Amino acid sequence: MQLNFDHQYDATLEYAKQLPSFDNIYAAQAFYYEFRQEHLHLLMEIANEYQVTLDYSKNSLIALEHLYFSLFRNNSFFDLQVTIDEFETSMGIYMCDVLVKQHPNKAEWLVEAYAYGDDKYVMGIRYGRYNQYFQNLFHQFYLMNKDAGKQELLRRYERMEKRCI
Repeated sequence: MQLNFDHQYDATLEYAKQLPSFDNIYAAQAFYYEFRQEHLHLLMEIANEYQVTLDYSKNSLIALEHLYFSLFRNNSFFDLQVTIDEFETSMGIYMCDVLVKQHPNKAEWLVEAYAYGDDKYVMGIRYGRYNQYFQNLFHQFYLMNKDAGKQELLRRYERMEKRCI
């Protein structure tokens, strides 16, 4: 069986198409700052409605994961007028924000030019010697984890935290 690699699909270019365009890094930084703030505000509103405390502690990640699966099981995202993708994006931003707040000298938000697209910039987090760029860290989280029992948010946070030291 001969493999054929002649197709023209390039994942880097497809990803670049999804990224917003900016005139300069300062516009991108302002955009991604607002993006993070809007998603954190959305998450805090939903958490308050369900009496879930999100205090930027490690334990709040466990509470957040329980809230996610509760909303998913009860099909409550529609009632809240939020998509699952928006909530998952908010979860990823919150988890990274916990890392930044817990390790201010070792973790920070960053915005950098995307190498494979003109005027394209990506948001990410630098922790220790590692950089991770993302839009949604937990895309279709419900498919990977069937319930909050694994505490996957906390486990992922702890893996990132180890690299801060």
